[in-house]
Amino acid sequence: MSTHLSCISAQIASAEGLSSSKAVAVIDGYSVDVPAVVAVSRRGHQPQLDSSDEKKKAISDAVAVVAKLAAGEQSQYGITTGFGGSATTRTTQTALLQKALLAHCQAGIVPAFHTGKILTPEEHDLLFPQDWIRGVMFVRLNSLIRAQSGTRWIVIEGLHKLLLHNVAPCVPLRQSVSASGDLGPLAYISSVLTGNPDIYAWYGEGAERRVYDSATLLKKIGLQPIEFIAKEGLSLINGTGASTAVASLAMHDCHILAVASQVLSAFAVESLKGSQEPFNPYLHHVARPHPGQIEVAANIRHVLLPSRLARPHHVESDPEATLRQDRYCLRAVPQWLGPQLEDLLSAQQTMDVELNSTTDNPIVDIKEEYLHHGANFMAMAVTSATEKMRLAVHHIAKLMFAQLTDLLNHSMNCGLPPNLAVGEPSVDYSLKGADIAAASYLSEIAYLANPVSTHVISAEMHNQSINSLALMSGRYTLEAVKLCRMLMATHIFSLCQAADLRTMEKTFRDHAFSILRAETKAHFWDIPTSVLEKEFLPPLKNRLILLLNASTDQDLSTRFERVTSDLCSTLLALFEKARVEGPLGTINTWRAGLSEKMRCAFVETREGYVPGSAESAATLLGRTGALYTYVRRELGVKLHWGTPEKDQTAIGTEIGKIYHAWKTPKMAEVLVGILEEKGGKGKM
Repeated sequence: MSTHLSCISAQIASAEGLSSSKAVAVIDGYSVDVPAVVAVSRRGHQPQLDSSDEKKKAISDAVAVVAKLAAGEQSQYGITTGFGGSATTRTTQTALLQKALLAHCQAGIVPAFHTGKILTPEEHDLLFPQDWIRGVMFVRLNSLIRAQSGTRWIVIEGLHKLLLHNVAPCVPLRQSVSASGDLGPLAYISSVLTGNPDIYAWYGEGAERRVYDSATLLKKIGLQPIEFIAKEGLSLINGTGASTAVASLAMHDCHILAVASQVLSAFAVESLKGSQEPFNPYLHHVARPHPGQIEVAANIRHVLLPSRLARPHHVESDPEATLRQDRYCLRAVPQWLGPQLEDLLSAQQTMDVELNSTTDNPIVDIKEEYLHHGANFMAMAVTSATEKMRLAVHHIAKLMFAQLTDLLNHSMNCGLPPNLAVGEPSVDYSLKGADIAAASYLSEIAYLANPVSTHVISAEMHNQSINSLALMSGRYTLEAVKLCRMLMATHIFSLCQAADLRTMEKTFRDHAFSILRAETKAHFWDIPTSVLEKEFLPPLKNRLILLLNASTDQDLSTRFERVTSDLCSTLLALFEKARVEGPLGTINTWRAGLSEKMRCAFVETREGYVPGSAESAATLLGRTGALYTYVRRELGVKLHWGTPEKDQTAIGTEIGKIYHAWKTPKMAEVLVGILEEKGGKGKM
């Protein structure tokens, strides 16, 4: 596989594998990556600190540099000066200054807390999700341990112990403009270490997990309150830890969506009986060699290779191939998704750097015994990455919606019934409501895809006249991811429904063609067999296919009568061409027999079909059969039959099973497995 797929696969596999294999993520300042953030945040993995003597000495030396310069005549920002626009002030009360810093940054709106409280859903909506907070602490620790922030080992170790005890400080969701770092969120987290009685955190496991004030919490986990000395408060909060952690979670999720978009596009090609021609290497490797385009084409070609539904190439004589080339939502997938992969790769490279950087100010230079005053806290790099991600999510979602609407539109889906109805189309509207829901998801994603960075408002005495809004952008990216998962869950449900309908279609057509041959031979026995086989049956069969495709919106009570009546015209034309007189009475008897027997065969096929069985859709699909099997077998998602007797749950309930599965490692495993060489066909 190519470089970018390996990147995506590694991100997903290592993030899921870290928790299951109990692998160790080490906080050393240089080797943290997105999978490690995901494992610590969402899988409860406990990272180790690099506590080597060499590391501890570097930390101590940096603290000594701060102490020495704090006692000198030259002012040092945030150590002997005020903050931001107040940096004109001077003080020698360095410890008190750090308290003042934390105090003024605790300005977010939080619930009315008390120790032992269980929060309501409305109160949770005011706060960071707890998995985000674990990620924030992890990322911040990896910056502090680089020995360029001037923070004592006792502070670093204390923050690490909060992680080990599964403590999650209560952090207001909204407050940060991510300019001088994420001051507010990090101030709430850091203040837990001081034992501030008005700062709260979650602690405990399962049903016993409660909110406790920091003073009570520290006693419970056996930690003494810490009084921050010169620069320590500033070092803890003046950085991009919150934005970077949230963006890392979004990065991981976007990678999975990128994998899914290719798998679902291949599935759509199969469901719509599309051609594999648009994925030919010549178009991409030779004619237009954009790396992402090459990647997507190769992946879809790989997935479709074993398929019995996707046409290898266009065949003019195929009655269903009247459109010379597939519509854009199938044919242009490599050109549409390729740039999204390239943007996600660019965002990934940005996040890799940010996760292993020192992002506060000023920054300690131990060798030169100097404090460098700059703006490494400015998170615009993170904003740039998340806006690439969010726009990529929109483009992915737009493609999924276009494919979905083609599936549901019987005038465009090559013989599938309207709205993918299994039952009678006059009373079974199947996925019509899901189509409307998908449109709402896409509309909201499109709104969120707009850049956040163009809405910067000057803050803090006009000192923060430019600010990145990186945390806000990260939040919106995760919201777009959630909506895209909803849309993709709807698309997956539709694709599986379509795959089952295609299997029913194949079974029925095999019966119908046999009936056509038998009835024609029986009624027109005087026509030589060779003439019948070569001159009559092929045109009748081709015409029957077109008539069946054009009549999927009709109920069975009239459908086959109309189909066979129209087929009589073809038969008469064949008699005329062969210069044989067609007996009208016999033709009418032939038509009536065909109509009734085909109707019975159709009902028998439909009623006897068992979704997810050994004879079901996975036998026709290529590597996407693994996804079909996972949905039908493991998730237990049911086919929508369109009858009250068989449909015991709402369509939304079934789609919801797929949506909730996005939170499990298994979904990513199935999707990545389909693209990888080891990915199987998904047979039962």
